[in-house]
This record gives sequence, structure tokens and C-alpha cells, in this order.
Amino acid sequence: YTNPLGELYIGRLTFYDKATGHLIAHIGEYHSFNSNPRWSDVPDSKHLIQWQPKFVPTRPPIGEVIVDDEVDPSALIAAFEQGGLGHRYACHVIEVAGEREPDHTTLDKCVEYFSGPGCQSEFWLLGADEERTRAHYEACNHQEAAIRFAPLDPMSEQTQDLDMASGLLRPAAAEILFLHSEAAAYGPDQWALLHRLTVAGGLALVCHADGDVIEPGEGWTQLHAGKRTTLLQAPRRYADPSDTTEASRPRWVIGEPDGWATDWTTLLDSPDVFQVPWQSYEAGDFISLEEWPAAADLDAIDIFCGPDPTDPTGQRAVWQLVAFLQATAPFRLENATRDCRLTIVTCGAACDVDNPRGSALWGAVRSMALELLAEDTQIDFQLVDVEEKDDLAALVRLDRSDLRERELAIRRGRPWVPRVLSVRDRAPLVPKDEDPPYRLRLDNPGQVSGLQITTCELPRLGQDDVEIELAAAALNFRDVMVTLGLLPAMAYESSALGREVGIEGSGIVRRVGEGVKRLQVGDKVAVTTGGCIGNRVVVNEHLAFLKPPRISLEEAASTLSVYVTAYYSLIHLARLRKGQRVLIHSAMGGVGQAAIALAKHTGAEIYATAGNESKRSQLLAMGVRGAYDSHSHQWYDDLMEATGGEGVNVVLNSLAGHHIALCLKALRPSGWHCEIGKVDIYTDNSLSMRVFRKNLRFAAIDVDRLMLEDPVLSHILSQACLDLIAEGAVSPPALTTFPYRDYADALRLMTTGQHQGKLVLAAPPAGTDRGFGIADARPFLDPDATYLVTGGLGGFGLRFVPYLIAVGARHLTLMDRDPDRGRNIEWIRQKTTLSKMDQDYEIDIVAGDVREEADVRRCISQMQRPLRGVFHLAGTLEDRSFLDTSPESLDRVFAPKAGGALNLHHATADRDLDYFVLFSSIASTFGNLGQTNYSGASAFLDGLAAWRRRRGLPALSYNLGPVTEVGMAARSLHVMRMMRAAGMTTVSANFAIANLDYALRTMADQDHLVTALFSNPPWSIDSPDYMRNGRLVNNQAAFEVDLAGDLTIEGVVAQIS
Repeated sequence: YTNPLGELYIGRLTFYDKATGHLIAHIGEYHSFNSNPRWSDVPDSKHLIQWQPKFVPTRPPIGEVIVDDEVDPSALIAAFEQGGLGHRYACHVIEVAGEREPDHTTLDKCVEYFSGPGCQSEFWLLGADEERTRAHYEACNHQEAAIRFAPLDPMSEQTQDLDMASGLLRPAAAEILFLHSEAAAYGPDQWALLHRLTVAGGLALVCHADGDVIEPGEGWTQLHAGKRTTLLQAPRRYADPSDTTEASRPRWVIGEPDGWATDWTTLLDSPDVFQVPWQSYEAGDFISLEEWPAAADLDAIDIFCGPDPTDPTGQRAVWQLVAFLQATAPFRLENATRDCRLTIVTCGAACDVDNPRGSALWGAVRSMALELLAEDTQIDFQLVDVEEKDDLAALVRLDRSDLRERELAIRRGRPWVPRVLSVRDRAPLVPKDEDPPYRLRLDNPGQVSGLQITTCELPRLGQDDVEIELAAAALNFRDVMVTLGLLPAMAYESSALGREVGIEGSGIVRRVGEGVKRLQVGDKVAVTTGGCIGNRVVVNEHLAFLKPPRISLEEAASTLSVYVTAYYSLIHLARLRKGQRVLIHSAMGGVGQAAIALAKHTGAEIYATAGNESKRSQLLAMGVRGAYDSHSHQWYDDLMEATGGEGVNVVLNSLAGHHIALCLKALRPSGWHCEIGKVDIYTDNSLSMRVFRKNLRFAAIDVDRLMLEDPVLSHILSQACLDLIAEGAVSPPALTTFPYRDYADALRLMTTGQHQGKLVLAAPPAGTDRGFGIADARPFLDPDATYLVTGGLGGFGLRFVPYLIAVGARHLTLMDRDPDRGRNIEWIRQKTTLSKMDQDYEIDIVAGDVREEADVRRCISQMQRPLRGVFHLAGTLEDRSFLDTSPESLDRVFAPKAGGALNLHHATADRDLDYFVLFSSIASTFGNLGQTNYSGASAFLDGLAAWRRRRGLPALSYNLGPVTEVGMAARSLHVMRMMRAAGMTTVSANFAIANLDYALRTMADQDHLVTALFSNPPWSIDSPDYMRNGRLVNNQAAFEVDLAGDLTIEGVVAQIS
């Protein structure tokens, strides 16, 4: 459903001078190689935002973490992550390592777990001093785990009043502490420090000497005491801040008259609090801002935003905040005397969404915060969501302690926080109890990681066909060439095997067509066809051959391609006979070994080459007259000397370049050169013809083409080879067997050339654990239903429409807000890969604007088939600095994206949908410079999806990063620059659709999926977003802290402005 990958013949290009019309240049033929070098990063690109308690329940169940009466550190972390303690946590784990060497830390014991694909936690390793910390970093930074490093000595006097306002360490950071035997000597000050570092009720595991007794500080509770480990729980309350001085803290409070702003003001009970008249904020009346109380000395601004049915998408709420900051930011730049925290307080906008309007405000703030940070307005944003008015009391307590978390939710008086989780599955997998047809397929040429075992659809069993349950498949060097994309386009112009990996195999016949005469159910057969690395194939009976009784299925799988190539060359064409001489190049490979066996059978005199001395020694041990070096041209002189200057009658050659000329020179009169190499053929290299005066014959051998162009001869050759093996005249090649699950290891071995004979992959026996996952590519959409797509005629939409057809949809309805452009079905076919797809489908293009609810309702009412899915891609970008943002620019972005989503939601309220997919943006999740409007509108989509899921309605918000080749971001250079400044990498359309496919198939319980790749994430350890996103930062960047580069956020802001 997307553009083909690999090398493609494209056509020709002619260049003319625009001014004169003169011909400048002409390219007669050019080729394109399409691949995605980041395809292997797919497992690192899927993310979720999980809300979790910033506390641990009192006396959580710990039975599963105790092994032989001791607490296992890895099991403790796993219990947190997997919900064993009542909630699922992405933990922050702190180890106070003291002066220990890296291999004596608790991290060393559980690094395997931390490096596993399912781990979502972050480990902070604290050495006693900077030297020890550096040693830990050098020992551990290479691990595939999120590990941070900092110095901390709890016994140091400087540590007792540790400033946690900056740097890695911060209050209430860790769910788990790992301590050591030094904890036995800790006094009240040390336990108080540890209390500051842990969340309320956090756990501390002390690993100590046998029999040591740990006596924790006040408020700590012992949960378990073994001989060498003691598990403690921190007090349920948060530690009091170290600075309790009550300095003047001027504060503005803003909120609707019927909201909770007044209640908040009452709870604060301070003369420094000024409640701004709502009328001034609502009307944008900020002319006299400098006259408001303590305008230059503000410590805090609290803005309350509740539900408002007259502003369902939050567009007006966003504009009110933008207008307020447009007045406040310039004033603070000139007059501010201190930093000010601006807190947006919503109700039901996050963490169990009940108010998508507030969600839009959250998204807008994430982008505005980046701009105001770059402008140095001394405004620090915080987003807080409360569930009920009683939660305000907890907010008062948290207001006195800076937890350095930008985003918080309060539920039943307890704080909750968001954490980024990674979904590291590469693809949706088939359930283990299902056994659909599958095969090894090439998703992305150019790398072995581009291979994936995937479900496939078997062709219908024809009259002359047989279905074979595969038992083994052999690898050939052609498989390496196909995988790495090294075969040129012309290699496939007349190919029976195509771009499939695995071209020969063996198995047992399970079904036969009515016209099949040679085979019957239960026969063990060898087969040559593309796609043999799988569980079942359907082929014409003439491509399958009864296995000789004297060889195994693995040997049968490895026999045909090498023996047919050698037999066709030496016996059928060259008529090699007793007494003649034959030279076999690269003779230790599969074809070489088959050629040696056939040459021995005919009684020929054999000479050979190989790449190293060991292989040459083995050739001599096999009875070869002479074995020479295939990596140099010296073999020619050695051969001519060995044959008294006469040369050989037949050459079987796979070497390229000057070797071919030497082969022809080494031939005796009337000799045969059989060329099985492809390099010189595909590069159209020339031959010196003078040498052919000796009545020489030159034959290019391509069994792949032969199977297509002369299938009868191909069948005869195959049967002749198997007959020789059945008679015992020749033996199957030596082989090395790998299980299917190790196909990548086998291919990599083949690329090194260090193997001998054939490499064979053995299929897992039926009814056993396969040992590998199967990517599920089976159609899953309802062919009898219709699916509505908005924005389907845009750049990314034209990639997405073929995907829907590929996964089962047969009826699509596309809304077209600009019917005058004449974009009909034929136009769509020309612009997409639909022209290359065989499926039958119908596409209805309906004139209508998703911004108008009436148009949406009319479109849906006209549908002749049941509507089962909605895919909302419509949207527009209008990037600008928040200072340049206007109500009109907000409306132009909000109307199609947020307003359109709301219209679709209302218009489908009475429909039984399977899918309601809203294409959102990572701007709503992480913010993006210049995209206050877009991130706000996208965040409304996130909130709406979460709201629907809470009510049992289907919904998925797809937070997609910029797509490289198509879409709105691809058309905007400065958007790409901003993404680069933010450390984000664009993804291909294939990449984006693959992740959405994963979500649609496997994530029915989730309301969102984030697709983003980070090359150098922007969150330093001082970032207020670090606790949420910091696990995505690589270890080196987090340790060195300095993330500055040539392309800075400030520089991009200047470009936008």
C-alpha cells in the first residue's frame, strides 16, 4: 500500500534552460533505490503517556519480591512496573552506592532487567564523590538502559541542606531507594535526606552484611527483614521543604466567578493574594496591567479553567491565555524582579479526562512554555488538574514544596504524575494459539533488520496445485543480495522467484488439487519457489519433487538450487565428461560443492579456488587436483603451470572483473565458460572477443529466469539431479542448520563467507512453541462496511487510503472541501499505489467541509453501507510566535482539526463504530515552538479520545511526529528545523502507518499512541519536564548536561519572529 522499496527503474530526464529553451542535459536512464534506514528504530518510536501515583500505598503486597526470605531487587522493580503493588509505575530508582566499585552495586545485579525491552524505569546511581560517579558512568553508560549519575554522600555535612532546586536530585523523585550496609550508621539527618528524595510511602531496600540490623529514622516502617536485605517504607507524608521561611509571595488568582478560584483564594488565606477580576481577563483588558498589585514582583499566577459548554473545543480559553501572556510577557521582560510560576488549574482535563476543553489548554501551554523559556520571561509554567474542590487543600500543601514536576493531577487528595512509556514491539503479533500462513518477508531492503516473519495470504488451491507444510528452507547468496537491496532492478524483470527471501525448501504435501497426478497427500517433497521460509506454500505440482528416501528433509531443502545450477552448467550445457578438466571457482560454497560432486561422477579432473588456506586444504582433501586463491589473480598462473600450459575444458565461474578474462584465457579450444556470477552482467561489462577464436562457448546461467522462460527444462533438470542423489551417485551438500528464529544470525553468517556448504533453516514442529513472533498483516477491516476519511486527499491521506484498502476496507467515503479541484477516483489512483493493487474497492468522494456539522451529517446520512470507522486527518498549520497569534489564526487551525473532530463525534453518536481515529500531533504531547494553535487543537483531540474511551466508545488519538516526504510538516522548512532543534527526527509515511496499524490491531484499551523518534531530546536534568520525559534522553547527554548546539531553540524562535 506504499511506494515499492529497493532499486526501481524510473525512466529518463531531460533538462532545458528556462530562459532560452535550449537543451542542457539528458539522462537516458536512471534508477532509484528506496529504503528506510531508520526502519530498525520502529520499536523505539512508539510511546504512551501513563498517569501514575506519586506515592506508594501503605504496606503494599510484597510476597512476590521475596526469594528465599530475601528481597530480590529486579523482582521489586518488576512488581512496581507490572502492577503488583496496586498500580503500574514507571519508576525512578535511586541507589546510594557510596564508594563501591561498579561491579559491586545493586545496579550490577539488575542491569539485565533494566536493559530489557519491557523496562520503563530510570536508574539514578549516586557515587560518594565526583570521581566515583565518573567511574560509574564510564562502566555503565553504554548499557541499553536509562541510567543517570550524580554524586551524593549522605554522611557529608554539606549534604544535609542539599539544594534540590536544580540538578538531577529533586524532592520526592524516587519510588525505590537501594541502600547498602552504610545505612546501619545513618542518623536522623541521613534518614530525613532520604525521606526528601522519596515519594510518599516510597520503598527503601537495604542490602547489608549477614545479620546486620537496620534501624530507620522516624516515620519509616519495616516491611521485611531477611538476613542480608531489609525492606523499609518511607513516611506517607511528603518531607517538609528545607526552606520554611514565609517571605512575601505576591500572587494573582484568575478564574470564572462560579469556579473554584474564590475557594482557592480563601484556602491560601494570605494578604499577598490578589484575585483578578474575571471580566478583565475574559475581555482581554490588560492595558493597565502594570497597575495591578505587585505586577513586577509576582511569585505566582494561578488561572482556573473549568468546563464551558459555549467553548467546547477550548479555543476561546486558549485565546484568553494567549492574550494575557501577550501583555504579561513583554512587561516581565522589562520589569520582573523574580521568577514567577504560572499554574493552569483545570478540572478533568487530564488523567481520566472529563473536560476536553481543558485538554486544549494543556496542549497550548506546552508550546507556549517553550517560547517563553526561550524569551527568558522568568515565567515557569505548571499544569495541575483537580477532580473535586476538596483536592484544592492538597494543592495548597504541594504549593509549598516544589516537586519540579510541570504536570500534576490530584485525585482524592493525592498527587498523580505523567510518565512516558515505550511500546517496544516492532509489529502486532499473532496470538500464540493461532497458526495462520506465514513467511519471512522483506519490509525494508538494505538491512537484515528489514526482515520480519509475517502472516501471508496463500493463493487459492488450483486444479494442478499442491499445498505443502514446510519443514525446512535453505538460504542462498541470492537471499543476502535481495535482503541488502544489492540486486539491481533488471534482476527482477523476468524472475520466477521475485523479491522473496527463501527460494527452496522441503516439506509434506497436505492438500492436492483435483488435477494433480504426480503427488499425493503425505508425500515428502523438495520445492523451489519464492517465500519458502514459512509454514505453508501453494505451488504448481511441477515445482515440487518427491524427496529421495536416502536424504533428510533438511538435505532435500538444500539440494535443488545448487545442483540444478551446477548440472545445467556442467552436464546439460558443457557436456562435461570423463578425462576433461574443469575449474570451479569458490568451490567451498553450495554450488561449488555440488559441482565437485557432479564432476567426480563424470570422472573429470577437478581444479578449484577458495578464499583462504583452510578451505583450500579441505578441497585438496576432497581429491581436487589443485586448489588456488580466489582473492588474487595468481590462480591463473598456478593453474596453467599445473596443466602444463593447456588449461581446462570447462570453467564454472562466480568471480567478477578481470577474473572472467583470465577464465576465458585458461580455456582449451572448444571450451565452455559457464558464468553464474551476476555483477558483470548487470553492469554490462564488455568482453574481449579475440579469445573466442578458439571456438569457445560462453553461457550465462540464471536458473531464476530459466524457471519462468523454460519451465519444462527446469523441471527436467531438477528431477535429473534428484535421481542422481536417489541413486547415490552424488551426495547432498554439507549443511549447517539453524532454527527459523535464528534466520538473522544465519544470514549474517552467510554475508561473512565463513560458512561451508549450505545453511538451512528448520521450521518449528507443529504444536510446539515457535520461538518467534509472527507479525500480523491479515486484513481486519469489514469489507461490507464503509469508512469515512477526512483529509484523505492531502499528502499523507493519499498514503493512508491505500493502507485502508490493504487491511480489508472495500468501501471508503472521502470528504472533499474543495470539489472544484476535480479530484476524482482516477486522480486518486494516479497519485497513490492503488493503481498497483489488485483488490476491488469503491471510493465515494463527497463534497463537504468537516468544519461544518451540517456537511458532516449530510455526508453520513447518504451512506449506503453501515459506517464502521472514522479517520480524521483534516487539519492545517499556521505557525507563528505566540506574540503574533490572533483569534483568527487560532480559528483557522482549531476549526478543521478540533471543530471537525467534535462535528464527527456528534454526527456519529448513533452509529455503531469500531474505530474513531483522530490524527493528532506530538506538538500536543511535547509542545513545539510556534505551534500554540496547533498543539492546542491537537490536545483537544487527545482529550476527546480519552473522554470517549472512558464512556466505552471507540477512540484513538494518534500523536504523530513530522512525516518526511508528505504532509503539512514536510511542506514547511521551519517546522522541520524546529523539530531538529527539539531533538526530534522525522519519520517516513511507511513508518507512521506501521505504528498506526499496530495501534489499530492491538491497542483497543488505549486512547492514544505517540509516534516520535528522538535523536537528541531537549530535556536536560534541569527541565521541568524531565521527570515525565527524561527516560528518553541518552545516558551521555544526561550526564554531560550540555545540550547546546549549532541549531538552538532561541535561533529558531528568531526565525519564526
